[in-house]
Amino acid sequence: MRFPTNNVPIFPLSTVLFPEGVMLLRIFETRYLDMVSRCLKQDVPFGVCMIADGSEVGEAANCYQIGTLAKIINWDQTKGGVLAIEALGCQRFKILDSDISKQELITASIQLLGDAPSVPIPDELVTLTGMLRNVLNKNERSAILDDKQFHDANWVGYRLTEVLPMDNVIRQRLLEIDDPIERLYLILGLFADH
Repeated sequence: MRFPTNNVPIFPLSTVLFPEGVMLLRIFETRYLDMVSRCLKQDVPFGVCMIADGSEVGEAANCYQIGTLAKIINWDQTKGGVLAIEALGCQRFKILDSDISKQELITASIQLLGDAPSVPIPDELVTLTGMLRNVLNKNERSAILDDKQFHDANWVGYRLTEVLPMDNVIRQRLLEIDDPIERLYLILGLFADH
């Protein structure tokens, strides 16, 4: 899949998508039905950005500048005409500028943000790996995961941010951090007293 950097459709949500994270979405507004159709036909991703001001429905919302490109990996049409899609987070990006169409669809020029290469988790942060394994075991998700992923600071930080209870503004802040070790230290600080 190619990652275009111009005219990227943006899907504003009240939550955050992380690279390698999976998100289920129900699509019913015409602007987003058209967006999904275009993305599927052209095999291009759309951008997911958390809403800073506004709502998911109606007028275009103001979004945070850092988001994640999302590839549609599965879709299904429901009886009520709602489109259900499953999207996989691909790569972080920063919005450079944006436009809003007459349909209130946001499109943007973006800069792709490279994720840090695989970085091992320092000994003092290994407790976070155990915390993640415990949460995933409760959700019966750990059996399908590669053990190597639990040694990658970037992957562990993203997954912890998805599954631990925290305000979405904090999730957004953790998405914006480039250094995976810094992200883990912040997560540890949030949950050390719990």
